[in-house]
Order: sequence, then C-alpha cells, then structure tokens
Amino acid sequence: MNTSKLRNHKLIPDFNPSNSLGVQEREMMMQLFGPQDRLDYPTEILKMANGCEVEKYIIPDEDKEKVLDALYPFFDTPSLDADMLDLHTQRTFKVRDYIVTREGNGNFLVTPYYAEAGGTVLDWVTPDNDGSCKNLKGSPIISVGIVRS
Repeated sequence: MNTSKLRNHKLIPDFNPSNSLGVQEREMMMQLFGPQDRLDYPTEILKMANGCEVEKYIIPDEDKEKVLDALYPFFDTPSLDADMLDLHTQRTFKVRDYIVTREGNGNFLVTPYYAEAGGTVLDWVTPDNDGSCKNLKGSPIISVGIVRS
C-alpha cells in the first residue's frame, strides 16, 4: 500500500505509515474532524497485529458515555449496552467495550478488535438478531451514516 499521501498529510504529520490497519477510516475521520486535542486520560501502548504500536486511552467506566458522545461521528449515539458488529472481524461487541486511540493528532473511536483488524467506528453496524450481518457478508457495501458537524 502506498502511504506517501498519509505520511505527508498536513493533518496527521506524525502518523505511523507502517500501520496499515484501518488506514482509510482514519484518513476519512481526519478529513471530517481535523486535528484534535489530546483527551485528559492516561494512555498505554496497544500492539497492533502488524507489529505497530499505538496509544490507547485508559478511560474510566464512569466517563465512557461522555467520551462516546463526544467522539461518535453520527447522529443517534448508541447506548453503551447496544450490540454492534465489527465489519472487519464479523464479531459482535458491546458499545461500552469501545477503544479510543491517539494516532498522529487525532483521537480515533475504534472497535475492541482494532488491534487485530483495524475496525474503526465507521465499521460498526447493528447486527442481525443472530449476531451476524448476513446481508453484508461477501458484499462491498459500505455503511453510511449522517455525520454530525
């Protein structure tokens, strides 16, 4: 993958171009929201499946809803108890298990499976009753929502 565009992108100057997981989603989110200040939480290292390391915020349970509401890019922020499906892994998760990473000069709302497959909030869909998303398996459909500004 050619990452020279990302490496030189003015919004993410310290982006790690070797981390190709979720690269398109992070680029789209940076285009929508621009640079962001760091959140007021400590971070730890999250080791990605491709060997890269990113910062992961340590968000206390009592702040999960506030952070979700601040970073969720679409209208109708889901409940922390809602089930979502990660399109990259085809696995479900509770919204409360989301992760926020700090990469470059952006904060990224991602799935709990981000380290293994790169799924960001743009890859969250509501699962079918059986926990799958049959209508999307093997299909190049992209989930589209109305973005808040």
